[in-house]
Parts: sequence; structure tokens; C-alpha cells
Amino acid sequence: MRKSNYVIYLQFERALGEEFLYMSRVFSEFGMKLVPMKLDDFKSIRMKEHQFVICCIRDIRALFNYNKLLKRYMNFMLRQGSITLFEYSSFAITHDDAILKTKKVFQERLPVSMFRMADRAGQEMFSKLVTNSSRWPGGRRAKLPEY
Repeated sequence: MRKSNYVIYLQFERALGEEFLYMSRVFSEFGMKLVPMKLDDFKSIRMKEHQFVICCIRDIRALFNYNKLLKRYMNFMLRQGSITLFEYSSFAITHDDAILKTKKVFQERLPVSMFRMADRAGQEMFSKLVTNSSRWPGGRRAKLPEY
């Protein structure tokens, strides 16, 4: 957890909900920070390394804003591999099959317990950070074909 020790939380409303406060407390126990970010700020950010994004969609207005963000920005970021998305929604949101096969989007239906939200996101982040830190930076050794 050296490089990225924060998680982006997409904020669809002006005030932060109770799920943000609970999840930030849980993530702080593991040494990670949950950073709230409004949609306009997320559109203008330039990500230099892989980031984890959590969004919780509870109402129709948030769904409308999320679908616009998904079409214009997030699909490109998901295809590029610059973000991993944890999506908690009470609506059916469609993604491309190619994006779903790469395991970059994790969907969960609302209502869901706060512990389960934090647990699933935390496990995936920990496994990604551990596997990426132990990867050899060089290529594979070339082998001659057997005849």
C-alpha cells in the first residue's frame, strides 16, 4: 500500500451520507483514506496511476448523472485500465461485456450492509496492491520452440 493509499468516493449530493462516514472509518483502520470527490472534479482530474473508485447510486438524479459520467469518461478509463470501479446501486446499470470480463467493475445491489461494502472493496484493493508489488518489472525469458 505504498503507492496508492487513498480511494476516490464519487459524491452525487451536496452533503456526504452516512455510508461515507462509516466506510472512511473502516478504511482508516487499514491505513487508507476515502476521499470524496464531486463529479466536476472527477471529470477534470488526470490520473497518473491506477485508482480505486467507489460510487453509491441511491436515487434517479444520481443515476442520470452517473450514466452521463459513465458514457463520457468512465468507460474510457475502464478500458484503459486506469480505474477499478465499485458500484453500489439499486438500479440495473449496463456495462460493456469486454469491461466486465476484465474484472474492473464490481457491482452490488442496494440495500447492502456497510460492512459488506467496505469488506469487498478492501479485499480487492489489498489483493491488487499485494500482487502488483511482487511482480517482476522485466519481461519473460525467451524460449526457443521445440521441434
